Amino acid sequence: MIGIGFCTKSTDQTKKAEDLEIMAMPGQENYSWGYHGDDGYSFCSGNGELYGDEDGYTTGDTIGCYLNFENKIVFYTKNGINQGIASYLPDDLDDILYPCVGFRSQGGSVEVNFGDRKFEYSVDNKDIGKRIHNLINEVTKSLETNPSNVIDLSYRGRIYFIMGRYEEALEGLNKLLKIDQYNIIALRYRGEINYIMKRYNESIADLNKLLKIEPDNAWAKEVLKLDNKL
Repeated sequence: MIGIGFCTKSTDQTKKAEDLEIMAMPGQENYSWGYHGDDGYSFCSGNGELYGDEDGYTTGDTIGCYLNFENKIVFYTKNGINQGIASYLPDDLDDILYPCVGFRSQGGSVEVNFGDRKFEYSVDNKDIGKRIHNLINEVTKSLETNPSNVIDLSYRGRIYFIMGRYEEALEGLNKLLKIDQYNIIALRYRGEINYIMKRYNESIADLNKLLKIEPDNAWAKEVLKLDNKL
């Protein structure tokens, strides 16, 4: 099990060696953020939710961790592909952030780059593009047979989102919400795309609807705070 992310000096680093089995991974303690390979969850100060590629990551994958301090955004890449916004930094954060890796796999190893050399992906961009192109083709062919397939519409919308092709992502997510107006995935990603594209009123509408379905959705609450400030 591997968790990769960020922490501050406020994160609990005082546990003794004998407590190793119960030590929290990145993101499971206050003032820490992490993306976990075993289940594909993103964690922020103890709150976790499914993120990006549902398969998580494993041997041979390269994970990038990114901070956008201007917009207070945390996001990750998997083999060079943006997995979308994972969480937001709190407004009152004044501690220094440090890269953080949690590792529980016996007999394994992990290679890290904390900025002392050029960042590189484990596969080249042509290979990444080819894989995404194949995925899009597969989902599109499936939708030609069944245009109302909720799973395929959701999957294609998320792929386009990860690629940064937001207008195409919106087209698919809009179709999905016409079929299922309470689809949580579609509301989340459409709300996020509208926020990125500075369509704040549309973003607020989607997030409010999402919170009616999931009142405790921590991610939606954080984004809504940012929307309401703009």
